Amino acid sequence: MPGVVASFCMSLDGFAARPDDSVGPLFDWYRAGDVEVPMIGYPMTFRVAPASAEYLSDFLDSMRHSAFVCGRRVFEYTHGWGGRPPGGGAAFVVTHRPPPTGWPADHLAAFTFCADVESAIDRAKAAGDGTVGVSGPSIAQQCLRLGLLDELRIDLVPVLLGEGVRYFGDPGTGKFDLERTEVVAGAGVTHLRYRVHHR
Repeated sequence: MPGVVASFCMSLDGFAARPDDSVGPLFDWYRAGDVEVPMIGYPMTFRVAPASAEYLSDFLDSMRHSAFVCGRRVFEYTHGWGGRPPGGGAAFVVTHRPPPTGWPADHLAAFTFCADVESAIDRAKAAGDGTVGVSGPSIAQQCLRLGLLDELRIDLVPVLLGEGVRYFGDPGTGKFDLERTEVVAGAGVTHLRYRVHHR
């Protein structure tokens, strides 16, 4: 089992989003090919190149019975994915603030709000098959610092954003090693997969 997994798109200069949280060209590879790959639990179908299709399908299959953890910033930017979080399983939001007011009840019902990353990961493991997908740079960084992350996936996109939200702002270097387990060259993206070994 992959355990706790972070997967995100990143520019060559290390950004996961622009300053306004928009992703610009980082997700263009999701529609750069002819092979359809449906998202699990969410009404979206990717159209990617064959190499990316195999990589993405394998990843989604491995997360089929997982739970999901994200931060408040990602949760609000996506508007709670319309109440259908990626993966279709239990979902947890790390935040110190109460749930947003004025949202439709069905946009909030799928989410449990937690005060810290550790409790969110613990609850997510118990809610699924023990596999947890984490979303957002801040949550990934916290998981690395706390020794909670087991696998890191980077979809490296050949663009330079120049500024924005860094995927690795302060991951706590020196406390873990990365073992490369897979490299896949797709169309407009290189998929990098690492096992995290905490010291």
